[in-house]
Amino acid sequence: MAVTTLNRSGRGTEGASSWIGDLADSATLAGLPEFDVVVFTTAPPGRDDAAYRLAYTDGPARVLDALPSLPDRMVLTSTTGVYGVNDGSWVDESSPTEPTRSSAAVVVEGERRLWATGPTVVVRPAGIYGPGRNRLLGRVAAGEEAVSTDGTPRWTNRIHRDDVVAALLVAATHPSAPPALIAVDNEPSPRDDVIRYLADRLGGPQPATVDVSSPTGKRCHNGALTALGWTPQYPTYREGYAALTP
Repeated sequence: MAVTTLNRSGRGTEGASSWIGDLADSATLAGLPEFDVVVFTTAPPGRDDAAYRLAYTDGPARVLDALPSLPDRMVLTSTTGVYGVNDGSWVDESSPTEPTRSSAAVVVEGERRLWATGPTVVVRPAGIYGPGRNRLLGRVAAGEEAVSTDGTPRWTNRIHRDDVVAALLVAATHPSAPPALIAVDNEPSPRDDVIRYLADRLGGPQPATVDVSSPTGKRCHNGALTALGWTPQYPTYREGYAALTP
C-alpha cells in the first residue's frame, strides 16, 4: 500500500513519500495525484475560529478540489468536543453534536461538509497523549496541577497516540466503518485520579487541593470502534502513562 504525507515542511514518515503543501494556499496543492483514501489529521494552527476553519472546513475543501477525483473514502480526525455535555453523563455516536464552544461548532461544520461531499468516516478522539504530547506529565511534575477538595468526579477521557493511529487505520480500511467513531480508551476517569496517579508515578510531591467549580465533564463510550475489531494497546491511562514514565 503506497502512502503519501502532505504537510508544509515536507517531513515524511518511514515508508511513505511526502508532498509539501499548505492548506491555506491552494497553489501549493496543485498537481496532487489521485488517492483511494484521504485521511485529514490537521491540527488548527491557532485557537480562534479562523484557525479551526482552516483545519476542518477550508483546508480539506482545498485538498479535495486539488485532487483529480474524489477518493473512495475520506477520514476526518475530529474531537469529542463536538458533544456539549458537561454533566458526567455517557455519550456515544448517537448523542447529539451540540458543542458549547464556537471552535467546536466549526468542527461540526467540517464533519457535515465532508459527509455531504462523499463517503467519510469521522474519528472523534479525546485527550490524546503519548510521545511528544506530555503536557499533563510536565505540569504534574512541576507541581502545577491540583485536585478538588469536594471529591466530585470531573470526568475526562483519554487515548494514547498509538491507539489513535490504530483507530484511523480501522476507519480508513474497514469495509463497514460507520460515519462516526469515538476513539477513547476503555475507562473514562476522574481528572483527580489521573493527577494523583501521575504524582505517585513521578515520585514527586502530592498535588495541592483547591476548590473547583468546573463542570463534571462527560464519559465517552468506545463500543462502536471496538465492535470493528479495534483493541487499544493502552486500555486505560495507567498503562499508557506507565509506558511514558518507566
